Amino acid sequence: MTILVNMSHFRKFIAKNSSWVAFQALAICLLSQPLGLSAAELLEIKAGGAIYRVEVASTSQQRRQGLMRRASLDRNQGMLLVYQKSADHRIWMRNVLIPLRVYWIDSDARVIDMQRLEPCRQDPCPVYAASGPSRYVLELSDHEHPLEPGDIIDGLRDL
Repeated sequence: MTILVNMSHFRKFIAKNSSWVAFQALAICLLSQPLGLSAAELLEIKAGGAIYRVEVASTSQQRRQGLMRRASLDRNQGMLLVYQKSADHRIWMRNVLIPLRVYWIDSDARVIDMQRLEPCRQDPCPVYAASGPSRYVLELSDHEHPLEPGDIIDGLRDL
């Protein structure tokens, strides 16, 4: 089926109804976003002499989604899961397609634990936790990073 549009009539319609067209365009943009999710904020952090550009996941929905279904991550790219309080924050690798280096960080921005995690390939998926309470979980690409327990992460104290 072919639809022919007379451009002069189309321009007149847009000119007469610009407010309505703008409203509809805005509604389409807003409704096309998954409900309850906002775009992740990007943050640059320094750790172990390296600079990382990470997405900040501060809502429960963003943390639940995490890095699911990502096909790849650049070397200095990742996600920072931010929690309101320090606690026993656990993660799993369900629907995560790539291996990750995961760092648990306490409320003083100190790395308390690190694990290299593989994607979950069978049910039930294992659940991973740190050796102590954490406030942040930093998920990075599966490369060697100059981070180890005891290191301080610059750029977290303002979160």
